[in-house]
Amino acid sequence: MSHFPRHPVPTGRTYTAGNYSSGTYRAQSGAEIRILFGNKRLGSTVQLVYNNIPDADAEVILDHYNSVKGTFESFEAGGATLNAGWTATTGALNTTVMVTDTEWRYAQPPQLQSGYIGLSSVTVDLVAVTV
Repeated sequence: MSHFPRHPVPTGRTYTAGNYSSGTYRAQSGAEIRILFGNKRLGSTVQLVYNNIPDADAEVILDHYNSVKGTFESFEAGGATLNAGWTATTGALNTTVMVTDTEWRYAQPPQLQSGYIGLSSVTVDLVAVTV
């Protein structure tokens, strides 16, 4: 099992919580019945931004992307990586991102932007995969 790189540390993060699988059914009378199909969120996403990091650190991220065959394979991403910059000791982000039966995969290839010589900015979009 591959692990997402712990270094470099992201300079920014956007987390979108997934939703629980459910179905809604309406009777002819208009009454609504909702059925919950599971107890785990599906489709959580996180975007990690690495601004102005050395090119060697950007290469670490690109090497990881290649090692998991792009968007094909899933991998583990520890809380230290995903929660970097989160100051709460408990809360929604800590409890949902740190789920033990969740792995991650790339939603799309990492985006790399070179600015100054030797420095790059990388954006990584990940989607949660329940295992």
